[in-house]
Amino acid sequence: GIHARAGIVIVAPCCHKQIRREMDAHNELAPVLRHGILEERQAEIVTDGIRALLLEANGYKTNVFEFISTEHTAKNVMITAIEAGRSTTGGQRRDEALEKVAALKSGFGIREHYLEGLLKETP
Repeated sequence: GIHARAGIVIVAPCCHKQIRREMDAHNELAPVLRHGILEERQAEIVTDGIRALLLEANGYKTNVFEFISTEHTAKNVMITAIEAGRSTTGGQRRDEALEKVAALKSGFGIREHYLEGLLKETP
C-alpha cells in the first residue's frame, strides 16, 4: 500500500514473531517481560506501534483500534491509514516518526522491523 501510494490502507496485522524473536528489552519493562506471555503481548503492541509509525513516516494519518471483541479472538487489532499528503511540515513529521521507531527498537533490542526492509525495496 505504501509503495503504491494507496489513498487508504486497512490491515489486520499478524506476524509478530519476528519482533518477539529479537526482543531483548533494555528499559523499565525488562523485569516484567521475563514472563513469556507478557513478552508475547508486548511484542504485538510494539510491532503494531512500529507499523503505525512507519505509515505515519510515509505520509499517512493512522488509527489503531480493536475490531473484534477479545472474547472471540486475541488477535483483534486493525490499523487504518489515510494518505495525508505531503505538506511543508511533512519532513519534520517523518523525522519525528522515524525517531520514535528508532527509540522503540533501541529500548526493545530490535535490529530492524520487517516492514522497514520492505520499504527499502523499490516498488
